[in-house]
Amino acid sequence: MFFFLFALWIVFNGRVTAETVLLGLLFAAAIFAFACRFLNYSLAKEKKIFVLAPLLLRYLGVLLVEIIKATFTACRFILSPTLPHDPLICRFRTPLKSDTARAVLANSITLTPGTITVSLDDGLYTVHCLDKSLAEGIEDSRFVRLLQQIEEVGL
Repeated sequence: MFFFLFALWIVFNGRVTAETVLLGLLFAAAIFAFACRFLNYSLAKEKKIFVLAPLLLRYLGVLLVEIIKATFTACRFILSPTLPHDPLICRFRTPLKSDTARAVLANSITLTPGTITVSLDDGLYTVHCLDKSLAEGIEDSRFVRLLQQIEEVGL
């Protein structure tokens, strides 16, 4: 955070002089000290962010790929009204422990076209799927495995 604040100071200032650098270091240190003292910020939390960043980027990549794949599947059902489809409401549990990971999974399912998370009660998901094929493997999807890895690191 300190380096980010310092870089932000330099960018907003528009020039690099001795005075700018010294004031930037002073203000970045003051803001960082304030955050550590009063906002419950620490270097350990900053380290955790750097460890989690690759996993979170990977999760976002998987989410984008799944959204694109599901978009084509949903479009096929919408644009071909004669194509038979079998809507389904499925219920499943996951081994996710934290409420944050459970909520992220529920939102990821809802963001994926053709599926909507109807409810999440104490780890029990109720999901409406446009077709039975969209529900296959939902309880042990790549989303769940990646969220488990993120939980292990410390979500």
